[in-house]
Amino acid sequence: MPTFTRNNAWNSGDGTFANTDLLWYARAVAVMQAKPILDPTSWWFYAAIHGELLLPGSEYGTPKPGDTDLRYYNWKNVKYIPPAASIDKVPPTTITDVFWDQCQHATWFFPPWHRGYLVAIENILRAIIIENGGPPEWALPYWNYLSQANGGRQASIPPAFTVQQLPDGSANPLFVAERFPEKLKFGLGKDEINDLCQWDTIYSEGSTSHPSGPGDRSGYYYGGGDDGFSYQDGTEAGDLEDNPHNSIHDHVGGTNKKNGHGGLMANPPTAALDPIFYLHHANIDRMWAAWNETGKNENTADAAWLTGPQAKGNSRFVMPLDDKGKLWYYSPQDMLTTEDLTYNGSTYSYTYDDLALTSYINTPPTQLRSSLLERFATLNITGDPKNIKMAKKPKSELVGASTKALSLTNEIATSVKLKKSAWKMVSNSLLLASFSSIPDQVFLQLEGVKGTAIANSLSVYVNDEFVKSVSLFGLLNASLKGGPHGGQGLTFKINITNIVDNLHLNGGLAIESLRIKLETKNELPKSDEITVDRIGVYRITQ
Repeated sequence: MPTFTRNNAWNSGDGTFANTDLLWYARAVAVMQAKPILDPTSWWFYAAIHGELLLPGSEYGTPKPGDTDLRYYNWKNVKYIPPAASIDKVPPTTITDVFWDQCQHATWFFPPWHRGYLVAIENILRAIIIENGGPPEWALPYWNYLSQANGGRQASIPPAFTVQQLPDGSANPLFVAERFPEKLKFGLGKDEINDLCQWDTIYSEGSTSHPSGPGDRSGYYYGGGDDGFSYQDGTEAGDLEDNPHNSIHDHVGGTNKKNGHGGLMANPPTAALDPIFYLHHANIDRMWAAWNETGKNENTADAAWLTGPQAKGNSRFVMPLDDKGKLWYYSPQDMLTTEDLTYNGSTYSYTYDDLALTSYINTPPTQLRSSLLERFATLNITGDPKNIKMAKKPKSELVGASTKALSLTNEIATSVKLKKSAWKMVSNSLLLASFSSIPDQVFLQLEGVKGTAIANSLSVYVNDEFVKSVSLFGLLNASLKGGPHGGQGLTFKINITNIVDNLHLNGGLAIESLRIKLETKNELPKSDEITVDRIGVYRITQ
């Protein structure tokens, strides 16, 4: 079996159809789009694997007269879907129960599930390409929006996705009218895209491959929180998923300025309808591969992750391989590497033309570096690294919390009162810190974030200092009582250890509360609001 190479979509032809990888992709997509949704190798069936708004209970409700907002009802109102898709005739539940609504979000299964998803559709696309006389070595291209080559031009969607016709004059299957992209901004400021996640050294809680403490100071963990099968309803997104993944979805889908409607990519149940989706996820997969191979970081060895959701009695990951719906079951342990991964009972190999660890931030900011040794240096602690002792399962304690639900239209400020005894423990851990006594880390948690906003984000400030922006990708789904989250909303866990360390160094830990401010990226329509059930402050101790 050869090793296929996934190339940057901007590598040749400036992202146009002069790049034959993109031209063959378009031709194969057109073949998949010409098939009805009953066919498991159709474009529409594969999009429904990620998520759909067709089955009873999945749609957002009945639109009001004259209402054309894509947020509130099903795929039948997506103009991009042609009559040939025959979406009125969905497969029987014996099929949809197995294959549809599988995407893993806000969970440590996010990277491996999507890797298998890409492998499955890549092979269907290649089979079509070969059948039509194309190159047998074709592989799915990727879009590296973080590349700073050519003055950052690659931040734009490749032109092959924005022109309405193919070179032969036929309709371009990669063009989507329901796409309202925003100009990408790069950096560490609010609402900006970055690859800071690539400096993480821990995949998930319990991973101990590096002496980095119970969580990466740049955020939470690279891969996400420990969950079972989590179709859009996991509890903790990893740093890779949070930024750039979620942020790119919001920026590419965007919002129609004329009517406030969100684009397909900005909403999980419609995202995979857009052909740019797969190039975005190929880049996310490339970043994970680079994190492993170039960054020399290890995935978790936790058996519950390696085995997959079935370890907790949940559904297995499965993809259809042909038009008869032949099953391919896989687990994270099959997706550990891009070379010689386990695919359909045999090995399958691919690589990327660029496995540089980072494309944008070549050196992590000092205050956000994840190494425990660097934190000790900041705190003026010296000693022998051999004396570092870390617990396999760090303990978490609530230090303080807001007393009532918060509602914001554009921004809100509040104070979170701290428990004297718990906060004293944080202070003492810093005063007594040594290589054998690791100081506490402190996290801010936004719990039960709900609303109808699409293509938006929240910027978080602590004591008037900007900490992080978090994308609200999937907010609507998480807020619906009949949705996959059961109306529980989203949860964001944000590391504020560097702020607490600075308070300690400046003698400012004798405080009774923390000032928290949240502000939205885009102004909300009058009919929308965002609510937060609780803001919690937690200490993580060894």
